[in-house]
Amino acid sequence: MLRKFAVSLLTLAFLTLSAGTALAAPDSAKLDELKALNQQMFTLKKQMVDKQAEAGLLDKEKAAQIKTFIEKRQKQMEEDFAKGEYTGFGKRHGHGCKKDDQSKSKDLPQTNPSPSNS
Repeated sequence: MLRKFAVSLLTLAFLTLSAGTALAAPDSAKLDELKALNQQMFTLKKQMVDKQAEAGLLDKEKAAQIKTFIEKRQKQMEEDFAKGEYTGFGKRHGHGCKKDDQSKSKDLPQTNPSPSNS
């Protein structure tokens, strides 16, 4: 009987402590810092696409498509930040692409191999 009471008490304490951290509001200063870092990341990604196009690794159409995707993602992140949310590196929540699943793999961007790999 005492053992069941102790286990119940520990379970209740654990749930109470973990619920407090889950319900905590995000720190606006930290969100602003993340927002600034994400802006830098998107700017750098677009610069990288431009440099790859200049080097001939990407054609101009593909570079424009990639930059359009980056801008859409940037807009989505800005909307999430305005709501006080941070989605991180994507909204996939761990759903990966299986090797034998051809329907998902055709949606992935096709890249040319780098010169060092050929």
